[in-house]
Amino acid sequence: MFKRRLALPFVRRPRFAAVDPYYLLLFLAIGVYIVIFSQLAFAQHLGMRTHKADLGQIDQAVWNSSRGRFVEMTDNGFVATRMTDHVEPILALISPIFWLWDDVRALLLLQVVAVALGAWPLYALALRQLDRLLSPQEQSQIWHWEPLRQMTRPMALALALAYLLAPQLQSALLTEFHAAPLAVPLILWAFWAIAAERWGQFVVATLLVALVKEEMALLAAGLGLWSLVVWELRVAIHDLRLGWARWRLWRGWLSLGVMLAALGWFYVATFVVVPAHAVQVYANAESVYFGRYGALGNSPTDIFKSFFTQPALVWQIATEPARLHYLWGLLAPFGLLSLIAPEIILLSLPLLLANLLSAYPAQYYGEFHYSAPLVPYFAVSAAYGLGRLWRWLGHKTARTSGSYQHLAAAGLGTMAMASLFTNARTALRPLIALTFTIWLLVWAIVTYTAAGRGPWAARYDPTPITAHDRLLAHFVAQLPPDAAVTATAAVHPHVSHRRYVYQFPLGVAELGQPGAADWALLDVTTNTDMAPGDLKAGVETMLAEAWGVVDGADGFLLLHRGAPSKTIPSAFYDFSRSAMSRQSTVTIPPQTTLQGITVDDWPRWRLTKVNATWQVGADFDAAHFQPCLDIVGADGELLYTLSQATPPALIWYPPSAWHAGEVVQITTLALTLPRLWAVPLVGAGKPLCISQLGSNLADARATAAFVRTNMGKLQQLHVDHYTPLLATQPILTGVAQLQGADMANPLTVEARLNPTQLWPGGPLLLWLTWRGATNWPTGYQVFVHVRRGEETVMQQDGAPRFFTPTLPAPTDATLTDLRLLTLPTNWAGPQQVTVVIGLYDPTTGQRAMVLDQQGNPMGNEWSIGTLPVGAPPLPDQACALIPATCASQPMP
Repeated sequence: MFKRRLALPFVRRPRFAAVDPYYLLLFLAIGVYIVIFSQLAFAQHLGMRTHKADLGQIDQAVWNSSRGRFVEMTDNGFVATRMTDHVEPILALISPIFWLWDDVRALLLLQVVAVALGAWPLYALALRQLDRLLSPQEQSQIWHWEPLRQMTRPMALALALAYLLAPQLQSALLTEFHAAPLAVPLILWAFWAIAAERWGQFVVATLLVALVKEEMALLAAGLGLWSLVVWELRVAIHDLRLGWARWRLWRGWLSLGVMLAALGWFYVATFVVVPAHAVQVYANAESVYFGRYGALGNSPTDIFKSFFTQPALVWQIATEPARLHYLWGLLAPFGLLSLIAPEIILLSLPLLLANLLSAYPAQYYGEFHYSAPLVPYFAVSAAYGLGRLWRWLGHKTARTSGSYQHLAAAGLGTMAMASLFTNARTALRPLIALTFTIWLLVWAIVTYTAAGRGPWAARYDPTPITAHDRLLAHFVAQLPPDAAVTATAAVHPHVSHRRYVYQFPLGVAELGQPGAADWALLDVTTNTDMAPGDLKAGVETMLAEAWGVVDGADGFLLLHRGAPSKTIPSAFYDFSRSAMSRQSTVTIPPQTTLQGITVDDWPRWRLTKVNATWQVGADFDAAHFQPCLDIVGADGELLYTLSQATPPALIWYPPSAWHAGEVVQITTLALTLPRLWAVPLVGAGKPLCISQLGSNLADARATAAFVRTNMGKLQQLHVDHYTPLLATQPILTGVAQLQGADMANPLTVEARLNPTQLWPGGPLLLWLTWRGATNWPTGYQVFVHVRRGEETVMQQDGAPRFFTPTLPAPTDATLTDLRLLTLPTNWAGPQQVTVVIGLYDPTTGQRAMVLDQQGNPMGNEWSIGTLPVGAPPLPDQACALIPATCASQPMP
């Protein structure tokens, strides 16, 4: 009977070695992970890329909890509670962290540490599954145990490293702060406790999972079910058959109690607590998050019914390419091993379906916090799947010795192969273990490289911290600790450790109203969630009433109710003036000129701020000067002018305030621009834009052109001496010669086609480099035809162009000619097109001849090549959430 008891799958393992050296490697990896991602999270916060929603409001709720006010926060201009959106008691449980470090970064650090430590129980759980290859008798013998551990430890470590490299966790850590990632280590702890028969720890871990967030209670119920059905009932039945004492059945009742308690808590939190508080903010006694499911319904009942009344619709939504890609993204980091233990994944089905079927792309793209609690289930299922595969192959290689008497005349190679397969335990098992280790690491590294957020990964996007960002601490230090404050969106999380904090302009109420703001800290240069003109009008209204100025510099403005000064300091306008303007001696140039164009880019969301720097000269006349900054697309379309969305610099520091000798920088708001764009001007530094020229474009040139690379970052093109586009490697290139009727020497044209494939509604970029253009035939223009068979489906005619509208006949020896065409969205027919170019005289219709290398005529058009037309690429998350960014999505 004792032997049968040892045969149970979760017996306690012997401890022959005091220290597992692989634990040292694991904790080294955890430490590196914490350092990297805490620094990235800190930089994102200090670089003012965090906001009131969500870091500021959650941080305030946690801070208030640490002061005895349970998840209280100020929202929509009045005192509210975090429970208007979610029930997250875990926020109160972690609030004592602010007793140790009274800084919002403590939350960011806690989130990183919690996720990183999840690798520890995962490693231990994987070891348990892998060590089950040995029988209980063999596990008690060190000569069997230690050789096994030399093979299972690397595999378990590889799985833990795959967990740390999972892109979904990294994205969650860099999406400000949310409660959901805190569930990750708790779920892994609960799985390990079940496997290790640590029932007290199981109860604590599972109940903590339920307290993270209302939907996490469903995951906690699944953990109880896993313990009850898969483990506890099996133990109970086994014990009863052997006549063991019935007292062990209490563990089954314990698991059942945990499951029922979690389900009850889910119901109370979701259908009682949230509706009772949501009315205050949303005027609706129901969680607003049920409205995210589109055609499936906007209530829990309607959504549930859809599974039975509209199964075809549910299937159609679940199998959309973006959602299948989401599932693949969860499986790939763990080498698809999760598919061998699908029952673990089924435990997460409530949350998995909630994300998969949502109409809100952030839930099924894996780059927000929503997917973080799912990663442990795919990791644990991979641990169980790896264990099952390892045990199956291990039993297949159980032979330990061989006989070579029948191979007496065989060669050395034959004997070696025979030894390999007949002595399988010592020869093949290490090779299998090494294969599994490499398999996991390769999948994890490839997935991380393609979608990770850390160093050397495609989505690595560290936040720069500027002198302006560092200046914020100077203003925060001037705020009294207990003051009620209103702040702009990006400033809010930096001042949220107080009972009353609002997002400007909320909180600016009459004196004496409870909780009304008496301080305002504004930054006009970062995210404000309002138009610059509206913000300035709000400040002017405040200064006209009881508010006064306390301090101001570089775009920061500190106001206080009752302060005597009504004058904004000159240093406040420094955000629009460069350091050169503040020097004691300034050389005043004779003319006002544009000094240069630079960009500040945020690759994750493909948001770009364009900076134009002006040197104010002695000829400056504010009454007749109009600064301009035009942005055009590759086809010459005017995309942006300063009049469309006036930058803060022109709102607060217009040309009427400029002085000779100043260097003024005009920075646009964050723009969503296409993949290729340029800033054209007239002449070198002349303050005139093409939007002011009408049809007189003789001198227009692109002074700065930019392309978004396949890594999602902007790269500046050289426009004076053009070089082939480095960011998009052409698949079709060629050189041809064309000669017109009045040309003494032929032109040479080099063509490059991008991208690697076309799709309906997608762009076709054609780069032409004309050499010998001083011989351009009078009146001739370029024609570009895109043909489907014999039918021309797209064409574009005109003189060579480079971002600017059609120019007169060129005179330069070498000309860059950029053509952007778009395939029709209603494409049908052959799945390929042919691109043809040539020169023609629009008045006579006569075409220039195409010559071969020997100068012989080859016809009157040049066929560059054929491109396939396929399905459009999967929209990335930026495109799915912000449709305007789709035009800048990197090409496949």
